[in-house]
Amino acid sequence: MGRRVAIPLSILLTCAGCYPNRAIIDPWSYAPARPSELWLPPKSIKPMAFSDDPEIPEQEEPYSLGELIDIALRNNQQTKITWAEARSAAANYGQSQSQFLPEINGSFLYTRNRQPEFVTTGALTSTNPQNSTSLGTTTILDIYYSYWTPQVSLSYLIYDFGTLRATSEAARQALYNADWTHNDAILTLLQTIMNDYYNYLYQKQLLIADVANIETATMTLEAAEAGYTTGVHDVSDVLQAKTQLLQNQTIWASQQQNVENAYTQMLNDMGLPANMRLKTQNLPTTVPSKEIIPPVETLIAVADQNRPDLLAAEANLRSKQKLLRAAKSQFLPKFNYNFDIGKDYYNGGLHDVYNFTSAFSVSMPLFQGFYYRNAIKIAEANREAAEEQMKQTELSMIQEITSYHFNVNVAYDTLQFATAFLAAAEEQYVVALSQYKQGTNTILNVVSAQSSLIDARARLASSVQQWYTSLANLAYATGILSPNQLAPFDNRQEVDICQAEEESEAINPLIETEDEE
Repeated sequence: MGRRVAIPLSILLTCAGCYPNRAIIDPWSYAPARPSELWLPPKSIKPMAFSDDPEIPEQEEPYSLGELIDIALRNNQQTKITWAEARSAAANYGQSQSQFLPEINGSFLYTRNRQPEFVTTGALTSTNPQNSTSLGTTTILDIYYSYWTPQVSLSYLIYDFGTLRATSEAARQALYNADWTHNDAILTLLQTIMNDYYNYLYQKQLLIADVANIETATMTLEAAEAGYTTGVHDVSDVLQAKTQLLQNQTIWASQQQNVENAYTQMLNDMGLPANMRLKTQNLPTTVPSKEIIPPVETLIAVADQNRPDLLAAEANLRSKQKLLRAAKSQFLPKFNYNFDIGKDYYNGGLHDVYNFTSAFSVSMPLFQGFYYRNAIKIAEANREAAEEQMKQTELSMIQEITSYHFNVNVAYDTLQFATAFLAAAEEQYVVALSQYKQGTNTILNVVSAQSSLIDARARLASSVQQWYTSLANLAYATGILSPNQLAPFDNRQEVDICQAEEESEAINPLIETEDEE
């Protein structure tokens, strides 16, 4: 009965890890039959359910930039990926530390054997043979016996001339690289959300300007129609004014798509579905003075201590240096100690007391086909690549700070000029339209003044976006998460940037929003 159960059980255990299907004999059945046919998935493949709903606080007030950044930090996929990679690197570093401790393994072996035994008839002493065959004075007995033994082994690396320590240190620096990379992902997310936010508000401001342009073109058309009715002007003035109105209406219709595109891009970068609706605050109406921005050299010094991608590159270089040291020490001997202890049990109540082995060994590689020599060359090349990558990251950082610092100054001056340009264009249009109504001006001068006013509104919206975007980019380039690390933002110079846009609401500027956070 035992054999009938043991043999099928052994076969079942042997094949337990195998699960063949028809792919083993017909693999092409799992691919499209022809180039012109689609692949049809099996019924067992079902689409995965969407992830959980994003975390969004419920509020009726418009969302500020700080609140949008907070939502993005909780829902953005890229930061979640780098966070998981940092945790994986931390676990890898912890795993490298375990090699400093002794390794203890336990095992258990059970054996059931059948072995024939030849005995003479007179010497037959077994009283419980399973089978026996008599051949004259000789009897063949089928003896079954069981054997099992528990075993415990201990292995410990006593000394390896720093190879293990260098490998563990390389894992620690790789962990720092992953942590700094996660910080850089957060910093990049802040820059992305701020740029998306101000681009969305810029597109909305252009839409508001387009509405004002339609109102201005309507006033021009009404003046032309009134002049045509009284006989002061001919029909060509009406047609030209109507053409300008239709052109501005077309631009307004097209701008609505730009607003929607900017909005959906902002939601996507925040990690939210694009079909959600969020109400945001409008563009700020006050900006700080550019005098608060420190010189380039100061910002570069700040970036050296705060820029996450630069710090990640430095950690990566240290990791490669430690790996090179570990590769060079592989030629040195290793001192190991091993200890095994166990006990043997047999059927019939037989067993030994215990058995053990205590061994101290020294090993070192003599020749392995230049494997270790090439490992050193690989480690040296990786170290050189990491060193050049760090230098390139530092040069890119200096270039970005220099460029963004210049952009801040240019954006500030552009904003001042755009504000004055809008005021002058409004006054020019009012005078031109008044003269046209009095019959002392032509429609061409009115349309020209109208075009200047339209251009001034667009330039003002663009200059506002450029100012706040340049500040966001400069903060990103220096690696700081809050502008209060640069200088206190007091004695702000207020500038009216929305003289013609009464629809815009005053909110705190970017600097105040981030300081409150």
